[in-house]
Amino acid sequence: MKCLTAWVRTYAVLAAVLWAGAASAQGMPMDPSLVAHGVEAEGRERYRDPPVTAEGRYVVVSLAEHRLYLMEAERVVWSTLVGTGTGTRLEGAGQQWDFSTPRGMFRVQRKEKDPRWYLPDWHFVENKLPVPSADDPKRWQRGMLGTSALFLGEGIALHGTSKPELLGQDVSHGCIRMTNEAARELYYAVDVGTPVIIY
Repeated sequence: MKCLTAWVRTYAVLAAVLWAGAASAQGMPMDPSLVAHGVEAEGRERYRDPPVTAEGRYVVVSLAEHRLYLMEAERVVWSTLVGTGTGTRLEGAGQQWDFSTPRGMFRVQRKEKDPRWYLPDWHFVENKLPVPSADDPKRWQRGMLGTSALFLGEGIALHGTSKPELLGQDVSHGCIRMTNEAARELYYAVDVGTPVIIY
């Protein structure tokens, strides 16, 4: 908590640095028709807005603490334990991936209940399976992102998990996992456009 308070106090400086450009998540080559952890954009324009100020509601994710904080100005209104990216690397099918959770400033692009996951190429490479065509129905799966998901773009989402015992560790391919109950609570607590700071 002390770490978070110190961070919020220096927020104005950090916001300027973070706005300079959020890192491209996981170094994943993305088809422009796919956003947010490989889920189809369906023609929706990504949310774009100026950088956040320290007023109003926003989300802070501390990678060092494996915690997500829902903030109002400098006040923590809710918090939960999370799992984050492993930082491992994978190569195959002529591609490379870095499974780190990116640092930077994002915004909630869209929210989805009972979300479907579009299995990216790395899923097949990692499981030593042939990589199917981009439009293969086998690419779509339900349940892998829990019961609720908030998509940030850049291949990253805040979502539930079927393995809550792994939270508090570096366990994901870059996304931020939490219990299904916490993901549902966050789903209703924030709107599309809410800033998300990952540091």
